[in-house]
Parts: sequence; C-alpha cells; structure tokens
Amino acid sequence: MSNKSVPVSLAISILKVVEAQGYNVDQVLKSVGLDFNPLNSDEEQTISAELYNRLYSRVIWLLQDESFGLNMKQKIPAGSFRIMCMCIIHCSNLEQAIIRASEFMEFCGSLAGLPPLLLKPISYQSDGIAISHLPGDRDLFATEQNDRIKNAAHLISMWRRFCSWLIGKEIELLEVCFQGDEPDNTHRLDELFNCPLSFNQRYNAFKFKDSYLKAPLIHTEESLKEFLRSAPYQLTSIYKVDDGSMLFKMRAIVGQEIGKGFPSVTDMASQLNISVRTLRRRLLEENSTYQQFKDNLRRDAALNYLNRPELKIIAVSALLGFDEPSAFHRSFKKWTGLTPGEYRQQLV
Repeated sequence: MSNKSVPVSLAISILKVVEAQGYNVDQVLKSVGLDFNPLNSDEEQTISAELYNRLYSRVIWLLQDESFGLNMKQKIPAGSFRIMCMCIIHCSNLEQAIIRASEFMEFCGSLAGLPPLLLKPISYQSDGIAISHLPGDRDLFATEQNDRIKNAAHLISMWRRFCSWLIGKEIELLEVCFQGDEPDNTHRLDELFNCPLSFNQRYNAFKFKDSYLKAPLIHTEESLKEFLRSAPYQLTSIYKVDDGSMLFKMRAIVGQEIGKGFPSVTDMASQLNISVRTLRRRLLEENSTYQQFKDNLRRDAALNYLNRPELKIIAVSALLGFDEPSAFHRSFKKWTGLTPGEYRQQLV
C-alpha cells in the first residue's frame, strides 16, 4: 500500500464537506493520524492511499455519505457501493455489469424522488467504439464549474478503474468527454487519462473499444470482499514504482493478513534473498528496524479497524493476531499514547 497515493484534492473535497457540516476538521485529522491539514496545502500534492482510505472511512461514518469525497448533490447512503457491487458480481460480462449497475443507480434515484435518467449507460459508434456515460442529464455536483470538471474527471477515472478490475485488465481509453468548459490548465487531466479530451459535450463519458464489453468478469464474492476493504484507494490511487524501498517489499510479503502473524527476521531475509545482516542494514538506511516495521504495520491496521464502528475492540484484537485483548491494549497505548477505548471515545 505504501507505493500508492491519491491527489490531495480528494482529501480537500472530503474535508470541505466535513467543515460545512460543522465538524471539527482538526479533530478528524487527528483521529486518522494525518499530521497536516490538506485544506492548507497545494492541490497538486498527493497523500498516501493508506491515509486517504482511513480518512474516507472516518468521514462516511460521520456523515453517512459514500460519495468518495466528490461533493455530489445527492447524498449516497453508506453501503450503497457495496450493495451495487453484490448486484453485479455474478454478471457474465462487463456489458451486463454496466447495465445492471445503471439499473441499480436508477432504482436508488427513484427512491430519492429523482427523475429517470435519459441517457443509456452505454452507446455504440459504428467504428467499434463504445461510450460509457455518467448520468449526464442530472446536475451531479454541488460545486462551481472548475470543481465540477475536476470531480467529473475523478468519477470517470474511478468508474474506469472499477470496470478494469472487474475484467482483470486495464481498459485503454480512446477519449474522455466533459460537459463543462475547458479549464485553463489541463495538465492534471492529461496525466490522469493519457488520451484526447473533449469539452462542452452533451455528457460526461469515456470512449473505449467495444471488445472490452464482452470480457468476462473474473472475480467472485470472496475477491470482491477483499476489494471493498480498500475500495477508496483502489479506485483513486496513482500507482508509483517503488521497487527500491525495502519497507515496501516487506509490506508486499506480509500482505493484508496481519492477524496471521509476521515471518521471523530470518524468514523475511530468506524471502527477500538477502542475509539478515543486509536486511538490518537496509532498514537502518530507511530509518527503521524490523521491530519498528512490525509495530507500524500493526498500528496502521489497528487505526483502520478502530475507525470501523461495527467492529468491537476484542474483534480488532483478534484480527491483529493478539492472543489476549490486554496485550493489544498495552501495545496500542505504546503506539499512540491512548488505549483503544480512549481512541474510539475521541472519534465520537
């Protein structure tokens, strides 16, 4: 996870909503371990996907709104994305999944009293090109024009990433269309999509080869559960090569299953094809030790779990692989200066 980042603008969008709803932004930032305020930073910056995931999870708990920080006009109840995914995971191919997802959104919109969508989810050109539309006949975003372009871009990017995940291959974009005016600087959009951009169009959409639509979905309910645990950064991350970082390589070996225990330093060195002495030297070069690596990984996982109110503290302890809850309490207080209960109290 350490080699992924998301635009700080997404964190800014989330925090603006938090601020507008009257919550204490500094307290929210402290609760997720973010040591700077994105509202005071340059929008060209990035933050780690891990921190964004933690912030996103905390905010949807506070606001009960699952709109990925895009400040959309219509509130999206927490859990909606998961239910939509469960509705489409057994579809035979991508085309069927996109259509079913649109049907789900249409149904949710009708419950909220919204008018029917006018655009079909997919249209086709005669030259073998398909167009995947966002709901273009509705005013999606409660933002000014420039922010609407930015938010539409991130929504298109997330939808493209999700479709790519469903079929296990990256969908190559041929063109991205926006309803709004062309911004003064399109550098960020060019970087995000790496394809021609069109503005003042009738819809927000992306174009791709229609052959992708017949690609079968490769995932199951089990792999979907894994995906949903990290959906915010899975859908918004900017992948960066980080093959020189020893900590990154070690995280990849341990994976997400913290509760299964860590390999010994000898086993870790063996899996990295280096000696224990070399491993320790490399970690010192990155201002760490093997014990610090283990503590930091467990601390980050603990913070993430404790931000999920449905998990009891004793369950968090078990998920982290502690034999006794008291051992988890002692470790967590050493890492953060708070007990797990005290940490949760400050989230209320």
